[in-house]
Amino acid sequence: MVFRVPTPIEFFRFYQDAGGIYNGQLILQTTNLQKYLSRREKAVAFGLYASDLAFSSVFGNNQQTISLFEASKTIADDLGLTEGYGEKLMTQFRNNLDNVDSLYHLTTESYWKIFAMLEDQDQTEILSYITVAGWVESLYLAINSSGDNLNHSVKQCIADQQYVIENLTSYLTAVHELAVDTDSVFKMVIELNQLYMGLYENTDDTVITERQFAEIKDKVNKYRSILVK
Repeated sequence: MVFRVPTPIEFFRFYQDAGGIYNGQLILQTTNLQKYLSRREKAVAFGLYASDLAFSSVFGNNQQTISLFEASKTIADDLGLTEGYGEKLMTQFRNNLDNVDSLYHLTTESYWKIFAMLEDQDQTEILSYITVAGWVESLYLAINSSGDNLNHSVKQCIADQQYVIENLTSYLTAVHELAVDTDSVFKMVIELNQLYMGLYENTDDTVITERQFAEIKDKVNKYRSILVK
């Protein structure tokens, strides 16, 4: 079975095209690295920083991009995921600080190498924690970067995550059948999916109501605060 879940890079390209803005103040501080001790916590942290890295890369904040890449590399090394974050790629990052397109492509390359390696090694639990944390962080950044001034297209972009979360729910249910209702990280997806299911009840001319958006925002913000410790 194949479950398609867009990467943070893909999501932020959609978000940018929708008129979304960049708010670097929301990004997780790299000083938080020391808080994540267990392998499970490090996988969650990697997902968070991978999303932050994608955000800064897509919007061309080069200084933050290199800082987040270094943080991601530290966690990747701790997890034994050196395939996507070797010294060669680190050097390429430093040599292309003024090249937005290069940093974007290097960020994409590093993420996919990690993703492919985890799939090949059947490390589904680590991969799932990374994916869920990255998805929650991506939603958090998109929902909160504009404050209360989100335009219609950005809300549409966030509402469209309905199809992503359905895929993610199906994936977690298939791969982690015994843990999906008990694992606190996996349950975030299940509960958010329940909120998104309500969008099917809307009329054809209503993508998402103000109440639905507020409920999703509150839930995402709550979960993000749990993930960042």
